[in-house]
Amino acid sequence: MIFNSRKRKQAVKDFFEYVKSTILPDEKESAIIEGIKQELESGFELIENNEWKIAFENLASELVEHFVIIDRKGTDLVRKIIKLYKLDSKWEFDLRRINSLGYKTGSWRLTDSEELALENKYTFYKPSREITKNLKVGNIVKLTFEFDSSNSEHPSAERMWVQITEINEEKFKGILDNHPFYLHELYAGDEINFEHRHIIAHDLELSEPNLVDKYYDRCFVTNKVLYDNAPINYIYREEPMKKDPERDYVDTGWRILSGDEPDEYMNNSENLSLVSLGAVLSKDDSFIELLESEIGTSFERNENGIFEKIE
Repeated sequence: MIFNSRKRKQAVKDFFEYVKSTILPDEKESAIIEGIKQELESGFELIENNEWKIAFENLASELVEHFVIIDRKGTDLVRKIIKLYKLDSKWEFDLRRINSLGYKTGSWRLTDSEELALENKYTFYKPSREITKNLKVGNIVKLTFEFDSSNSEHPSAERMWVQITEINEEKFKGILDNHPFYLHELYAGDEINFEHRHIIAHDLELSEPNLVDKYYDRCFVTNKVLYDNAPINYIYREEPMKKDPERDYVDTGWRILSGDEPDEYMNNSENLSLVSLGAVLSKDDSFIELLESEIGTSFERNENGIFEKIE
């Protein structure tokens, strides 16, 4: 029994030392950090008075409340405490800010963004080799980490930044520069092997023309077209909505319909969606050459499937 008590005391003490020496030095001085320091000080006193469980829960609650995230070493220490004290395993996930408990171990993989960009050319942009050939050790790139989960309410992937540590032609090594919120197996600082085809963003001050940016601005489309896959048979361009400086897009004035929507349907704003032109072009780009037409023009698809201007 005495031996178990010593193990418990040491386990909590190790966690406190970890927070003091590993977590705090990486955080900027603030009222929050000062509060954590005070909790450490009072916690060390509780440890000496053999109130180890209270000391741990008080400090852990402070960290969780202020979104201070522990790394792999900290997680190992917490797991040890949970086991020794038979505590709720939720402490581990709360201290890591893990949001999904449905993650399937061993399921994560990197998304082939090259393939994704080819399949979704109007809505998904992937930097070309002309851009990524400029990457150097120290640059940061974004990758998509897919995984399987039994929790249908959470996403099946996380986009995270990786700092490059090694480059060998189109193959790279780097360290994860994010704390995952859904993917349980990875921690900030883990080494990641990846290739050009996995890169979806970068910190280079370089850009290139692409279809996603070209067709990023908005149009109104009926939900019959957008969600029910009705064919696009009628398009027109009216005066666009006034530009809102708080938005990063503008209304192009294009309105896209199947053509047989009744007035009652069109008068219900819930039947219309404001989306990027690219989102509509992904369904049907047969009218793409018409998008430079002036405000006030209308087009209807004829019996041969060709859009004709309506005078």
